Amino acid sequence: MSCFSCRRWCALRLLLLLVLSTAAHASSPRWLDITPGDPGIYIRGRVHYVNLEGGLYIIRDMRGTYYHPINLPIAFQQDGLAIEALARQRDISQLGIKVELLRIRRASRLK
Repeated sequence: MSCFSCRRWCALRLLLLLVLSTAAHASSPRWLDITPGDPGIYIRGRVHYVNLEGGLYIIRDMRGTYYHPINLPIAFQQDGLAIEALARQRDISQLGIKVELLRIRRASRLK
């Protein structure tokens, strides 16, 4: 194999790797940026509707911790929806840890 053929083959492999990694990334849900800031909490869990004082939504993570988001977007207000979120703690309430969501997206699957 000549040097030119070797370079062409390496460039082709690199291009193929780039295309495959882009395709794999494109299938994952995109983050919805809500509020700028540094996150302190990573949440992976499900959204749950609580019929209390007119109704509200909480998030229960995989470990059983409850979070009360103060700014859950309407598109994510679905009972049982699997989500991933980056948040910042605001306070503690009777319903769990009160958080301000910074980024959120649908989770592909929860174990």
